[in-house]
Amino acid sequence: MTTTEVSFFAPRQRLLSLTAVIATSFGVGLSFGVGFPLAALTFEVWQQPNWMVGLVSAVPALAVIVGLPFVPRLTERMGPVWAMVCGCSVGALGFLLMYFFQSAWAWVVIRFLMSAGLAIPWLTSETWINSVSRDETRGRVMAAYAIAFFTGFLIGPIALETFGLSGPLPFLMAALFVSAAVVPVLLARKLAPPFHHDGTQNLLSTLRLAPTAMAGGFIGGFAEITCLSLTANVALAAGVADARALSLVSIMTAGGIALQLPFGWLSDKLPRVPLLLVNAAAFILLILLLPVLITTPTTSSVLTFLLGGVILGFYTLSLAIIGERVGARALAAANASFLVMYQMGAIVGPVAAGVAMTASPVIGFALTLAALMSICAVVIVLLEWTGNRR
Repeated sequence: MTTTEVSFFAPRQRLLSLTAVIATSFGVGLSFGVGFPLAALTFEVWQQPNWMVGLVSAVPALAVIVGLPFVPRLTERMGPVWAMVCGCSVGALGFLLMYFFQSAWAWVVIRFLMSAGLAIPWLTSETWINSVSRDETRGRVMAAYAIAFFTGFLIGPIALETFGLSGPLPFLMAALFVSAAVVPVLLARKLAPPFHHDGTQNLLSTLRLAPTAMAGGFIGGFAEITCLSLTANVALAAGVADARALSLVSIMTAGGIALQLPFGWLSDKLPRVPLLLVNAAAFILLILLLPVLITTPTTSSVLTFLLGGVILGFYTLSLAIIGERVGARALAAANASFLVMYQMGAIVGPVAAGVAMTASPVIGFALTLAALMSICAVVIVLLEWTGNRR
């Protein structure tokens, strides 16, 4: 039994606690899934320049990076449930303010503030889950969490398509989604684990607690955001029709969701760090095959489905490694560092791939991601080697 487990929970209590926080994570994911396209598409309607569309899309990642270091202390003082209520309230209020202040720069500021608020339930959910999980099933629990969070992210644009962009309805519904997200943890508030924050820990010190998992967070960020953002562009450049290019992104997302439970089960049976390296090798192979197979409907569907599973697997595995290696007092801070690394990857990956695609839209994309993944895999090997020598 690891130091992060809540050993006094009976099996039924543990199950109810995990079910509540995973349900809440679905609502948080849904709010992100609505917020990104709502802002980007509205800016298009307002005929804002491309750099403004890029800015309002990048602001949430910046807000999460800036806000996360303060979340562990806030969560310890308020308690996990009320910290999540506070964060979701900020997110809900942000959606309402977006309706009342129909200005591009106002939206940039609002998106920053509400994303900083939503970072609280995002981090707190992951810390809660890692605290309550038992190590022998941690991989499967993290897989269930990833499925819930990213399913919410996937449903967000579908909900927005249903409600439209004009009028108060999309903003009211988004605010309702975020508000409803806290209901499960409020009902299970007596099953919340105790949260600790070691005041001596900062971003750099927590990076050293589980450096392999932090590298995995960076990998997950650059692989996921780059592939989901640019795969359709790569397909179009290769001569694939518009509708088919967009469908590849949906297939990739579906693969990420569908393959996580088998992936989580596997991570509970095998050592997680070697599995992380195998996952990196699989990503390199699949991304190098992408330029060859992307124009063939069947093979491109299979490839992007598998690629989605591999990409989301980095997130699931890295969180499990944090829970396995980090003690209870530093767990929240370590999860904050993990999410900062994830957001850093989400910034570096698209920029690097975008630059490479100016020279070669298809080959440049694949080679850049394969090179980045190879470098990160070598870093993981070195981190494990030096760590084992101590």
